[in-house]
Amino acid sequence: MCNVTLGGCSRSFDPTMSLRFMVLDLTTMAHQRPILCLGFILLCSNTLGLQNFAVNLKFTVKPDRRDDFLGLIEKNQKLTLMEPECLQYVVGEDVSSPNTFYLHEQFTSEEGLEEHRNMPHASDWAVFKGSEPFEKGIELFDSYTLAHDTEKLSPSKSFGVQVVLCVKSDKVDSFLECIQQNRAGSVQEPACIQYTYGESKIDSNRFIFHEEYLDEDGFEAHKSAPHFAVWEEFASTDPFTEEPIVNLFESVVFT
Repeated sequence: MCNVTLGGCSRSFDPTMSLRFMVLDLTTMAHQRPILCLGFILLCSNTLGLQNFAVNLKFTVKPDRRDDFLGLIEKNQKLTLMEPECLQYVVGEDVSSPNTFYLHEQFTSEEGLEEHRNMPHASDWAVFKGSEPFEKGIELFDSYTLAHDTEKLSPSKSFGVQVVLCVKSDKVDSFLECIQQNRAGSVQEPACIQYTYGESKIDSNRFIFHEEYLDEDGFEAHKSAPHFAVWEEFASTDPFTEEPIVNLFESVVFT
């Protein structure tokens, strides 16, 4: 962590924190020492290290290829988690659509993801994809820089949600402020395993989420929390350019 004090007001920032999100938090300090604040932002843009990076995928496996997929992805998950740059590798299946799967992978940086793609087990995945195992191809793929610190997690039984939100440009600042507060409250919930989000590498103002809870009851408790009510109030202000994408899943844990 790095600490910044301006005019008697202090903030702590994670070195992996996205500059965009750091700037948002610093706006609360800028009215006191605007020149110093700007200088700090410029300094951070030049000196911060690499940022954690993630990908989310969605696809539907043909029923007669389910066993092939599960055998391959179990091996792929095990070997990927052994890579030094890999932080997480989550496999989930849709709660209402059998054979629709979600992947969530985290690496210490985008370079870590590129190193992963050069591994032999990644080549096995590429070969599998080329064998027409999916009903519709890859239905959803998002790569994004995390807006916060994260940690290495082993796969566990969970109930999760993956979300895509495309935010109007004039609503982005208020969106980020709201979602930061929502995450801060969510990670304190006893049933919350993780609350991960960030902005798409490709599309500005497209934000990607991956959340996991101990079970469905934990997720329902999350939706009843005070910070979630604040989020729902914001979401009612018509802040999106597209209909939000919300996918619910249960994790697949291999024994």
